[in-house]
Amino acid sequence: MARDRNHEHDLGILGLPGDVNPWDIRFDPTRRRHLDALGAGRFRFTVWAEPELTEAWLVVRRRDRSVKAHAMEVSGFGERFAFYRRELEVDQSIEYSFAFRTATGRPVYLVPSGISGSVERLDRFRLDPDDHLAAGVPDWAKGAVIYQIFPDRFANGDPSTDPVDVLPWTAKANSRSFHGGDLVGIERGLPYLADLGVDAIYLNPIFTSPSNHRYDTVDYFQVDPMLGGNTALASLVETAHRRSIRVILDASFNHVHPRFFAFADLVRRGKRSEYRDWFTVDEWPIKVRVRPRRGHWSKAWIPVWQEQTGIEVETVDTPGPPVETTYEAWYGVPTMPRVDLSNPDARNFMLSVARHWIDEYGIDGWRMDVARYVDPDFWNAFRETVKQANPDAYLVAEIFGDVGDWLQGDRFDATMNYTFRSLCLSFFARGEVDGQVFLERATALAHMYGQETTLVNHNLIGSHDTPRFLTEAGGDVWRLRLATLFQLTYPGAPGLYYGDEIGMVGGDDPDCRDPFPAAPPASHPVSELIREVTRLRRTYRALREGEFVGVAAKADAVVFARGNGRSRILVAINAGSRPVYFDVPFSVVAWGDATPAPGGASIPPRSAAILR
Repeated sequence: MARDRNHEHDLGILGLPGDVNPWDIRFDPTRRRHLDALGAGRFRFTVWAEPELTEAWLVVRRRDRSVKAHAMEVSGFGERFAFYRRELEVDQSIEYSFAFRTATGRPVYLVPSGISGSVERLDRFRLDPDDHLAAGVPDWAKGAVIYQIFPDRFANGDPSTDPVDVLPWTAKANSRSFHGGDLVGIERGLPYLADLGVDAIYLNPIFTSPSNHRYDTVDYFQVDPMLGGNTALASLVETAHRRSIRVILDASFNHVHPRFFAFADLVRRGKRSEYRDWFTVDEWPIKVRVRPRRGHWSKAWIPVWQEQTGIEVETVDTPGPPVETTYEAWYGVPTMPRVDLSNPDARNFMLSVARHWIDEYGIDGWRMDVARYVDPDFWNAFRETVKQANPDAYLVAEIFGDVGDWLQGDRFDATMNYTFRSLCLSFFARGEVDGQVFLERATALAHMYGQETTLVNHNLIGSHDTPRFLTEAGGDVWRLRLATLFQLTYPGAPGLYYGDEIGMVGGDDPDCRDPFPAAPPASHPVSELIREVTRLRRTYRALREGEFVGVAAKADAVVFARGNGRSRILVAINAGSRPVYFDVPFSVVAWGDATPAPGGASIPPRSAAILR
């Protein structure tokens, strides 16, 4: 076991020249997953190293030239790396490097240039604590249970605002259908959500738009009258706050509807429009070319679409794609012209939108659509604007994959964590990996970002853009139940997609956006689990903010811990068809199915337990 050591110098901290074989060791001080400012002068150093390296030290040299090697602890094992961590209080500028020992006792040194035979005068990383700010994530979002709602499909609270072509509530959704859901219906559903244990609701776009998804916004300062208008939002936010439920809005600042005032002026006035630089136009006049022979297009649809957008539609029989715009649009979709947010006026307009709904209506955060498509530096200004209005606002981005560059504390607080969803699909829904691989990947994911960021990441298993989890799981409710249990006990802000808690099914959009039942079942295996575990999360802080530590894995079963030091909660999950015994001492079964056995517990098949 490594121990802290004092030294007169660090020119060979372990007393021998370093082994310079090509060891794979990862440390990037510009990424929070490796160097994270925790606030109050504390920093967390995390190094990813090959498991063959058995000990690690953080070697610090201070201004007075004193040198101390701080022992690092293994915080987990992934498929390729052991993760070494050490927290340290830093009250002055320091220089540092890392030292490791191989299984055969040879030292290995890591300096800024990589693996080195020794640590020379200039071979050190440098840290000035004043140059690093804490992530600044809102405390309320750490472990918050977030319930996502597609507004047109949750509940119809005021039929008087329904569109004339509204479908019956029980009808299957299609890409253009409206079912009459509104904000009044959501407000009336707050007691149900509070009983479920929800801390925040995330609403898909609610601003004026001709579509049911409303990502093609016409007016960013007006809640769609079909949803009840601005007064309905004000009432929803006020009522939700009385129940200690936060409200997060969704929007795309990347693209708008052609009737959006600036683009409509462009269509009307052409090159003379004062908004021409808000968009990218390749050819004047603005039009859409349709090639019916290259796609499934109805001639009857063209005049309807032209009337809705105001854009000329030209039918041609020339080489090219089925639909072609003379302006830049999101993925070429004609109803979504892209806004150029490098333009100062366009940028300031969208920033004013971001601030308006916080200042005037008290919303608690934003989920920003297709964030990767927007000029990255816009998000720096976006964060500054929103956090000035409300430092506790929660900012989450829709970006797939490793999004560490976006979560450095200067843009977003969190991501829509589709990596988490992929992990759950591979183990719970499809059985593609065994417990050992699942636990290793869960450990790696827990080390992908800084700890504060990890605690607020929006961990989802389904959304309006994906098939429902129960459908992916072949209709097996027990798979959804175990995945939801994992979601509620893994570090982050679990995201529940409306209806998953009662076993709704559906494939890709629009099937995943069917209406929530007007009379949902009073009890369901998944909703009961959510109610029980969200109550436990309020009792045991470790389940909301504790560290993640993999404990054991067998076949299709895993055990992991949440907590710090001795304050730990164990979670055991058995996705297999036979009981599994784990040698893990515990005193109380806080939830679920576990049979005490000598020195441990037996977990029945397709079940789980939370052990204290």
